[in-house]
Amino acid sequence: MTGEMTPLFVRWSLPHWAALGIVALAAGGLLWGCRRLRMESRLLVGKILGGVFLLTFLMETFGRIVREHWEPWQDRLPLHFCSLMTLVCFIALWFRTPWAFRTPWACAVAYFGVLTASVQGLITPMLHDGFPSAAFFAFFVGHGLLLISALYLPAVLQWRARPWDDMRALGLCDAYLVLIIPVNIWLDTNYGFTRYAPAGTVLEYFGSAPWYLLTLQIPALVLLRLLYLTVRVRKK
Repeated sequence: MTGEMTPLFVRWSLPHWAALGIVALAAGGLLWGCRRLRMESRLLVGKILGGVFLLTFLMETFGRIVREHWEPWQDRLPLHFCSLMTLVCFIALWFRTPWAFRTPWACAVAYFGVLTASVQGLITPMLHDGFPSAAFFAFFVGHGLLLISALYLPAVLQWRARPWDDMRALGLCDAYLVLIIPVNIWLDTNYGFTRYAPAGTVLEYFGSAPWYLLTLQIPALVLLRLLYLTVRVRKK
């Protein structure tokens, strides 16, 4: 389907609101239903979610690279923050026992990273093609699964954050930004939005690039601390 045949995506249009509503209903229904399962079944559902994540990540990455698209090839690489969050969520959901790298870090990064950064993708999507294009469905399914997985960890699998997990997650997210800056300069891309803020996003309210990456640290710290308080280990 060509760009001329596919409607452009419009934020806060009826398809956008409908997609948000479906994501909210799917998240609420899945979490409500899974909380009534035994822990063995909860772990199995989590692994299924993780498997779906890995499959959709591979399919979307392959599709973006090989198909004819309006974007240059440099912008189709799986280097967006949400792409990396997909892999992190897969690790957090699939590997529930200690292994070579252990998974508490993955649970923390998945929960804090998705609910502070990736969720912005649902609110202000960076989409070219609108409903009913494949890109539209792939975007909202992928970001909806991110939200569901981040909530699934504490709400269903009963994961709890250790002290300062929120700060460790912020440190890893900041490390991503630091590492992606030279990649953006080399490829002339904007992964992590380190070079400019997309129009209509919250980044526009925090100054010009790349300085908004610094000013964002303050509200990020506040939001992360609030999120931590909801999932911290309770003292008996």
